[in-house]
Amino acid sequence: MNKAKELLASGDTEDLEFAALKLRKAMEALTYERSKIYADDLGPKSMMTWQPKKLMDRMLEVDPYADKAARISIGREPTPGETPEFMRLLGTDNVLDMQTLKKHYDALGAYLHTETLDQIHNGKAHDLTKLRKRCDAIVEAVEVVLSSRIWNSSMANRGQIECHECGSIIRRRLGRDGEPRVVQCWECDASYTLTDIGNRKVHFEPRMQDVLCPVEGCAGSFPLWEREFIVGTRWKCRDCGHMLHLAPGVAIDENIYDE
Repeated sequence: MNKAKELLASGDTEDLEFAALKLRKAMEALTYERSKIYADDLGPKSMMTWQPKKLMDRMLEVDPYADKAARISIGREPTPGETPEFMRLLGTDNVLDMQTLKKHYDALGAYLHTETLDQIHNGKAHDLTKLRKRCDAIVEAVEVVLSSRIWNSSMANRGQIECHECGSIIRRRLGRDGEPRVVQCWECDASYTLTDIGNRKVHFEPRMQDVLCPVEGCAGSFPLWEREFIVGTRWKCRDCGHMLHLAPGVAIDENIYDE
C-alpha cells in the first residue's frame, strides 16, 4: 500500500499506471486473505478462483455477512445467557466489500492495457484524471481494512449436510440476524431452507414438493426438487408405471364470461 501511495504522489503518468496495478493486486490479496476462514466451506474448486468478485460471490453464498464489518466486544455474563452489564470493545474487523470490488476492480483493468486503434481514432484515450480519483478512493477503502484491530472474524451459526440428491457436502452459515435463508448445492443445484433450531444448531429442509400422478385411479405421488419445476421435467410413477412430465396448461375460468 505504501508503494502505491508513493507512486500516486509522484504525479508521473507511468507511475499512476503502476499504482493502479498495485491497488488492483491489493484488492485481490485482501479478498484471498478473507477467503481463508471459509476454506473448508468453499471447497478446493472455489479456492482456485483468482477473480476476487467471483470468490466473494461464493463467500457470500456461504455466509451472507462475509463482506460486512464486525465489531467484537466481550463481557462477563451475570448468569449464563444473560446480557453482560459492561462490554469492552476489542476492535472492528473491516472487510473489503463486494460493492467496492464491483465499483473499482474491473474498471482498473481497462487502464492496464494499451488503448486500441479504435479507441484512439474515436478520441477515447484513457482518462487519467478519472483514474487518479479512482485510485485515491481505493487507497481510502484499503486503508480502512488494513487499520482493523481484529482480522478475519466469523461469528455465524454454521452447519453442514450431505446433499440428499448427489451426496456432496453442503456447508453454509446463517446471517447474524438468524433469519432462515435458501441455500443450494453447488454440484446439483438442489435447494434447502436453512433455519436456526437453537443451541447453535441449524436445520437443512429440502425444498421439494410431492406431485400427484394424474392417471385415473392412481394415488401415487413423486417428490420433485424446486429446481425441477420446469416444463419438460420427466419421471416415472412408482405406483402405476406411467411416464409423466410437467407441461403448460390452460384452464377455463367458469366465473368469467366475455360479454
